[in-house]
Amino acid sequence: MNSGFSLKIKDKKVKTLFSAENYDSFLVENDGVEMAVEGVILNKKKLLEEYYFNDFSLLFLKFYTEKKEKCINELEGEFRGYIWDKVRKRIFVFTNPTATQRVFYAKTNNVIFIDSNLVRLSTSLKTTGINPTPDIQNIYQLLSFGSMLENATPIRDVFKVLDGHYIEIDLENHSIKEKGYFSLENISYWALSKEKAIQEIHELFAENIKAEYRKDDEYRSKHFALISGGLDSRTAMLYAVKMNKKPDTAFCFSQSSYLDEKISRKIAKDFQIKYEFQPLDGGSYLKEIDKLTEISEGCGLYTGGIHVNYAFERLAETDFKIVHGGAIGDGILGGFNLVPYRRKPEGEKLIINRSFLSKVGTSFDDAKNLYESEELFYLRNVACNKTVLGAQVIQQYAYQTSPFMTKEMLKMAISIPEKWKFKQRFYLDWIAKHCPEATKYRWERTLMKPDAKWKTAFGDQVVKRGFKIVHDKILKTPQKSSMYPYQYYFDQDNEIQKYYQKYFEENLHRVQAYPELSADLLVLFDSPDFYSKSQAVNILSVFKLYF
Repeated sequence: MNSGFSLKIKDKKVKTLFSAENYDSFLVENDGVEMAVEGVILNKKKLLEEYYFNDFSLLFLKFYTEKKEKCINELEGEFRGYIWDKVRKRIFVFTNPTATQRVFYAKTNNVIFIDSNLVRLSTSLKTTGINPTPDIQNIYQLLSFGSMLENATPIRDVFKVLDGHYIEIDLENHSIKEKGYFSLENISYWALSKEKAIQEIHELFAENIKAEYRKDDEYRSKHFALISGGLDSRTAMLYAVKMNKKPDTAFCFSQSSYLDEKISRKIAKDFQIKYEFQPLDGGSYLKEIDKLTEISEGCGLYTGGIHVNYAFERLAETDFKIVHGGAIGDGILGGFNLVPYRRKPEGEKLIINRSFLSKVGTSFDDAKNLYESEELFYLRNVACNKTVLGAQVIQQYAYQTSPFMTKEMLKMAISIPEKWKFKQRFYLDWIAKHCPEATKYRWERTLMKPDAKWKTAFGDQVVKRGFKIVHDKILKTPQKSSMYPYQYYFDQDNEIQKYYQKYFEENLHRVQAYPELSADLLVLFDSPDFYSKSQAVNILSVFKLYF
């Protein structure tokens, strides 16, 4: 989808540009206000019925008139937008509670630039005579963590609007303040029993599934769901089946005959759901470096979404408006709780390359010090900043939703004590009671059925580890032990190797002004490890894109 908005503010004058696909997007302009919202509003129909309105743009204008910028809290879903209050001489620019709908901003030479696309914002800077420069510390964040921390971007003095936040611009003095409208800080622990918590999660999840599938009906489109060997997508899909909203198509992509295909194919067959599978074999798509860097906007490693792009490019089914997934379910229901109690962030889960930590300055410690809860640190810096790449890729075709990502679901998940969620124990209790069908099939993570709590640790530490050792070391068949065995693809294909070598050699000059970075990239690329090579290439692609 080619949509979004841009704002440029100079000398108290505002220039706006808004273009959006249909969905629930709208633009309102009058003498007092200009407001634009882009995306999918999951609770649109509910709000219209509650307030007896037929036109959502007029209802949102009513919300703003009565509640001012607090009106953003009324929205649920995949949205972003801006409100230009011409009377108050204020502009409010916002993203959704999980920042899957990105917005960026910069202030330079007393000009403010705002854009829903970082590449476009960079182009706007250049057309006004401002040359973007790289933020080298943020570049090292990308190498250290696979994504950038908090509101960082690859471009110096350009920032991302944080999840659940908006920026307020005072047109009188050109000031920018970032403020939160939705926060998970200071959420009290669940005060009732675990059984009551399981029931509450069930009811919230069921309502979220209904809202998503009702949206398909509003759009008169088919129900299209992702399915894999994991728990999140299967739970979401099987909840829909139980609620008589069976998907028209279930889509899976992985290495042929890997567990993701075997498990998901069996689920789809058992529930008589049309199944579409895209094999990722061969890895020819690993050459799509620049395309994926542009989609990621240089804020995350392209390898995290390159296979998703390949799969969706080859989809046979196209008659859908929403992609139903299960993003971050595992995270908020245990994956972000590394110990069975609340603690300050240590950040180990985020680190992918320890050798560069000394080069991110104090930013890692500064980010961790913002939080009392490690869970909230990971929620922002893993879920909202890293795993979001898959949604960005999919959004070229349709909006992706997840029943785990609504405000009420997030608040409820955060309120559940860490000792309950640790090692997905609460998750397993929940599905055992309310979606036992999901426990009848193996879990790709553990290779065991998720029908007993002891199997999680045993499966992680013994079964899955042994499975990988057998295929990787003994049978020499690594292509059978991963959803996308990039190292295997790279080692087996001389053309991919030549492509990466040529790309690196032709673009290394782009970092010549940064000799320390250049030397580090040479070391990375000389490694036989594909992921090290791809990280080096990724940085060159970011420089090619912006600088």
